[in-house]
Amino acid sequence: MKTLKITTEARAYTEEEAKEYIEAFRLSAAERHYTVAAAGYTYKTKKKKGEIIAEAWVCKCVAEYNPVWEEDEK
Repeated sequence: MKTLKITTEARAYTEEEAKEYIEAFRLSAAERHYTVAAAGYTYKTKKKKGEIIAEAWVCKCVAEYNPVWEEDEK
């Protein structure tokens, strides 16, 4: 059995931290032997009585280690 993809989700406390996390994910792809299948973040808020009481940036990164099919299979 082979690992195809691993999806990681992490919470960042600022937008800048989210951008840095994704950039680090992209930069480590070569040394960790994966390709970036997807990477992005979503801004989330928690509200109470209409007021924002908390905010977070949820980073989602997908590392692809192997394709479903080998190059020579058709």
